[in-house]
Amino acid sequence: MEETEKTASFSSARREVPQEFVIEDFPIVLQMPELPTGCEVTALTMALQYYGFPADKTVMASRYLPTASYDLYRGSDGRLYGPDLNRFFVGNPFSGAGYICGTEAIIQAANDYLSDQGSDLRAVDKTGSAPEELYRMVSEGTPVVVWVTISMARRNTPEGWYTESGDYVDWSTNDHGAVLVGYTPESVVIADPIAGRVTYSREAFESVFASRGNQCVVIQ
Repeated sequence: MEETEKTASFSSARREVPQEFVIEDFPIVLQMPELPTGCEVTALTMALQYYGFPADKTVMASRYLPTASYDLYRGSDGRLYGPDLNRFFVGNPFSGAGYICGTEAIIQAANDYLSDQGSDLRAVDKTGSAPEELYRMVSEGTPVVVWVTISMARRNTPEGWYTESGDYVDWSTNDHGAVLVGYTPESVVIADPIAGRVTYSREAFESVFASRGNQCVVIQ
């Protein structure tokens, strides 16, 4: 077979995603009661356990998760400034006074942990991926940490501020982190740090996932 034919054959095969797939025996870790606002790091803990690591949610939150204080100030330009929600978990995940974090914070926590474990695996930012790409990864046995909302409800009105680098970041009172572990033509299976293993409509998931900027992370 010619090289171009091999490439075409491989690309065609790669696009063939099964209509439904569920990662069986995915470990469930609940954030409560220790981490009332630590959903993202709990979702990461589940993903790490899936790959066989003895990750503990409280250790991940206290030792590996980068955090920043909720310190806001008004700049001379009139803008509200504060910590970078992408790079840090703002507040304390061990209390109800915590906020959220984005993919950069989770990637740093994951990769620092994986390095300490002597693993060659790394967390990779897949933000911007279409839902179909997430389903493909799941069908290949790769769970996807996703930024969503509690119960896949419509995102509440967000509040935000600018970082010192000029980026605008925001958060909402029902923002949530979880792990996509399965899908069918009509539904998705989510490992939820609050509710456990739950099924939501695919339409609701895709809408909420888009409202959170298609943020997602995998370990590979």
